[in-house]
Amino acid sequence: MAIYPYSQDAILVNSIIATTIVSYVEGMEVSVTTFTSALGAQASTSPSSSKPANVSGGTLGSVTLSPVQSKAVDIKFIVGSQKIQIDLISFRAQFGLDTGQVICRGKATDLNGENEAIFAKQIAAWS
Repeated sequence: MAIYPYSQDAILVNSIIATTIVSYVEGMEVSVTTFTSALGAQASTSPSSSKPANVSGGTLGSVTLSPVQSKAVDIKFIVGSQKIQIDLISFRAQFGLDTGQVICRGKATDLNGENEAIFAKQIAAWS
């Protein structure tokens, strides 16, 4: 049985990391997956000018899933030139002997907005 909150990191592609935290909220498992880019990403805007600002890593965005909403489709996140498109992210709660899991598929570019790579993987599993 998982001890909550449960956290797991997975490397997707092009230095993008998916961090999934599973918690027990109001009698059900809930997952929050946050997608972050590598060090050296650029924020979309800086407060003082129209030029991008260098930051030490960047949060691209996050997705919350539960048995009530077990999947999300067609999500896009952008930090600077780097883009990630999530075609599908799905959640299955742990129940009995079945393992809980989050599966994600989509594509992402590198920090320069180039070299698009496809990914499809289980990014978290717990029991």
